[in-house]
Amino acid sequence: MSHVYKMIQLTNIDKYIDSRFQRVFILKGIDLKIDQGEFLTFMGPSGVGKSTLLNIIGLLDEDYEGQYLFDDKSIHGMKERQRSALHKSEFGYIFQAYHLIDELTVYENIETPLLYRNVSGSERKSIIANLLDRFNMVAKKDLFPEQLSGGQQQLVGIARAIAGRPRVLLADEPTGNLHSAQAKEIMEVFKELNKEGTTIIQATHSRENADYGTRLIEMLDGKIDQDIAI
Repeated sequence: MSHVYKMIQLTNIDKYIDSRFQRVFILKGIDLKIDQGEFLTFMGPSGVGKSTLLNIIGLLDEDYEGQYLFDDKSIHGMKERQRSALHKSEFGYIFQAYHLIDELTVYENIETPLLYRNVSGSERKSIIANLLDRFNMVAKKDLFPEQLSGGQQQLVGIARAIAGRPRVLLADEPTGNLHSAQAKEIMEVFKELNKEGTTIIQATHSRENADYGTRLIEMLDGKIDQDIAI
């Protein structure tokens, strides 16, 4: 295995909302180091801050206090343009609500991140062909999202997220809307991607999903309660 290093380092991360009479903490004093190649799960009931933490890691939320280093570079020290480039090049996102573009076909949805990255036409074709094949969706490539089941839409979401070969895949309740056979299929895909070197960080309620990973972070009231190697 190649040299493992700390890809993501969070130090004393706080996120709160000030109301008139009090400060409500969503995240409090989060210290976390994540190595390249880990498969890590944030687990805990709704409202403990799992999604918020995932959004901060994925550069979708910049409204917090504390320090975030990615590859030893301070996120707060970056210009907006650098952050945006990092966000597009290093992270892939999978959400519970599939966030597909309704007006685009399955093929075009998967193609979107590749257009952002200026991947050549022939390379795009081969990447998408491989993904359609991997997810058994070749026959559905010209359909629109509304013509697919929830499980199929989620597979397209995952194909789109990994098309650009991100180093970090962030998944927020990725199987929340799927039945168990489809959920298992999705988790097996994650496991495979992790073996191929992708760092995966998921937020889930499901212990079954967490067991696919290598490390479990149990969260309680905006804090890390336990950090367990699986």
